[in-house]
Amino acid sequence: MSNLSLKESMELGGKCCLAWLDPEKDFMPTGGYEVAHDTGRWWDAMLRLEEAIGFVIPDYIEEAMLNNLKVLTDNPDGLLMNNPNISWLKDSARINPHNFREAMIAFNALVRFRNSDWARQAGHRLLMTMDKCFQSDGRFDYTLLESYGKVILSDDPCHDQPEGKWFDGTANSGRSLEGIIWFYEATGDELAIKVAERIAQHHLNNTVNLDGSVRQELISPDNVGHNHSYLGTLRGLLLFGFLTHKWEYVDAVAETYQNSLWKHNISESGWTPHDLGKTRFPNEDGDPVAETASCGDVVQLGLWLALRCGYMQFMDDVERLMRSRILPAQIVESDMESFGNIDDNARNRRLGAWGVHGRPYSKGSILDVLAAVLHTEIDVYNSIVTRSPFGLTINLSLDYAGSLATIKSERKESAKITIIPKVKDNVMLQIPSWVSDDSIHITIDGRDCPKMRIGSWIHAPKDEISPNSEIVLTYNLPERTSTEVMPSGKTYSLKWKGDQVVSISPYEPYLCIYETPHKLTNE
Repeated sequence: MSNLSLKESMELGGKCCLAWLDPEKDFMPTGGYEVAHDTGRWWDAMLRLEEAIGFVIPDYIEEAMLNNLKVLTDNPDGLLMNNPNISWLKDSARINPHNFREAMIAFNALVRFRNSDWARQAGHRLLMTMDKCFQSDGRFDYTLLESYGKVILSDDPCHDQPEGKWFDGTANSGRSLEGIIWFYEATGDELAIKVAERIAQHHLNNTVNLDGSVRQELISPDNVGHNHSYLGTLRGLLLFGFLTHKWEYVDAVAETYQNSLWKHNISESGWTPHDLGKTRFPNEDGDPVAETASCGDVVQLGLWLALRCGYMQFMDDVERLMRSRILPAQIVESDMESFGNIDDNARNRRLGAWGVHGRPYSKGSILDVLAAVLHTEIDVYNSIVTRSPFGLTINLSLDYAGSLATIKSERKESAKITIIPKVKDNVMLQIPSWVSDDSIHITIDGRDCPKMRIGSWIHAPKDEISPNSEIVLTYNLPERTSTEVMPSGKTYSLKWKGDQVVSISPYEPYLCIYETPHKLTNE
């Protein structure tokens, strides 16, 4: 299990992202899902990481990756795809509908963090293509592409659009929605909001139910669905609702989060299947392989609903998933011996990664998942401490160092959170709902202080503190045991201490994210 802080985890993930670039192939990201796809993800994660913690992207790497993005979108439609004019990419060149999203998040990042005129123009060109091809029934008419017939259209069945009946469009248009919205926020391009509205309306009508129940077609074994694309569609619908103040979108996602997500898309500890509906990629038990990016999607849904809509109870989910899945699922130095004798390149592509994995509580390494989880970590890190009219708000009990506060979180027999505010203001600390009131103890500069709990918040008034005061909060970590049942029926028993899993049974040692097994009471 990783002992890294969130910032240290982000730094390690950033180094791993650099390691995926192949100097023998113009620093293109090789060996992952797809070069073009992974290029878009790389730009999104790395520029956000730079902005959040000052992570340094070497100039020669940035120059090469910008050229790569230009080469991979150098076609009449502005699509992000492996370029068939490059000899070693020719056989893998495909029109890949997944990459509407990956292109838009890359263009957004370059506009937002580099003020790139080229990215503004490239994004607008792709929006023109999407606007032309997106039909009133939610299908993309790929025959309208100038590249159609010259480059092979992906035969991945998750992109199928059968005529005359319902189809799952999350892997095509749905997942692209959030990238289009971010691009609009960065550029003000009116075509972006036009395309976003068309896509959002289709998915409000065809992908979600307003009462939050799952669309049965999505989880049908006849549907070749993709969990990450579905959850990405929910994120896009939520962002569209925020942007336009059309609250039916926000409400639909909030209801889905509460009423069906935890039944079909994610477990309490953060296990997320790659497949939704038909199991395309089973492990040896017949369960779908898992991947960590979808867990990150749920973290961000909970985070945004909490901080932007007031569903503060969802912060319990955010911190639990960070502690019990996101942080421990990263490959760290202590895992490296599991890979045996591998060369430095293979080692560097694993150290710091997340990925797809067969066993439910294991680890994996692949660039697109790594970049997606890194984006999630950045969002969480940027949200730990915020300022509001009520004062300095500590939303999560995770390590943090910034201009407003320093936070140190320790978990042993009990929880201890040390906060050093850098400003004189009221301090409001969000604590999990499972914390018992009688176990809470707070001191300010060594003085015992009256406990002021208001719902899920502990309040330290500004009259009691000054810049660089030390606020220390402690509370108990209750132990419990839960079970998680896989689709095959295989059952795992998890032992918890507070909101963190500390052991598991049956214990499957290869790259297990929990260090030790535990015995069941009936063993």
